[in-house]
Amino acid sequence: MEFFDWISVPQLVLTFLQSTKANSVGEAVEQLKLVWIICLASAGALYLVGLLFGGLGLMRMAKSKCISYWWIGFLPFGNTVLAGKLAGEANMFGVKMKQPGIWAVIAEVFFVLVEVGLLVTTFLFLNEEFYDIVEAGEELSYIEFKPNLVKLKAPEYAWLLTLNTVLQVLDIFARVTLLFLFLVMFTAFFRKYYLRGPFLMAFLCSFLPVRGFVLFAVRNNTPVDYNAYMRRRMEEIQRRQQQMYGSGAGGYRDPADPFSEFGGGNNGNGADGGNAAGGSGGSDDNPFSDF
Repeated sequence: MEFFDWISVPQLVLTFLQSTKANSVGEAVEQLKLVWIICLASAGALYLVGLLFGGLGLMRMAKSKCISYWWIGFLPFGNTVLAGKLAGEANMFGVKMKQPGIWAVIAEVFFVLVEVGLLVTTFLFLNEEFYDIVEAGEELSYIEFKPNLVKLKAPEYAWLLTLNTVLQVLDIFARVTLLFLFLVMFTAFFRKYYLRGPFLMAFLCSFLPVRGFVLFAVRNNTPVDYNAYMRRRMEEIQRRQQQMYGSGAGGYRDPADPFSEFGGGNNGNGADGGNAAGGSGGSDDNPFSDF
């Protein structure tokens, strides 16, 4: 879900604040909490804007195909299901996937649950007793989370450290799986709605939190049959090749010989290189007549 990708954008502020001079651990932790709240609010606002734009785009495309439940495009997870419905059958390593949206939304739900778990543990650890000031110079210091302090000062929270580690591993697995399924689904989607660059659009919708804006941009495109389109392209290429090389019994049809003025080619000669009268196999003008 794009919400968790948007969080990483304002998180750049976190690194800056943690690298400034801190008067006390308590003051630094309070600043950290405030920045996290700002990050969540900013990410939520950006996500809602993207959800609105994506819903408008999906609504237009769904209505053009007479899909009655177009309204789910304005809902989290529902927009993934609707995009998969519009994408139709996808291809994954030569295997046809009939409902890519269903598989993608299952992976998306799992990913969101893991991310929410990580956020909860992060806020539970935002306690000044679990941080220490690290001096990096006369004018530079930052606070650092110390897991040993959790075990020492709050042993009842020690199990959260293990949970946080497990969630971080699961987050990698969930993110990779979701990105892969999104690539499969959106490649099939944009093969219908944006033939000029389906892989680029699929990349933008999978790896960047701009899915809603991309879907809104292609809302007026007429869907096409990708396989039929490729067949027409291949037929057109074959026609051009036939026009260029010919399709007779001889196969390749040589255009006008650019070296005919030097006595080569078939100008006035038979197919075996002899003269038109059927005389000797060579010509005095041909330096290779002996061969």
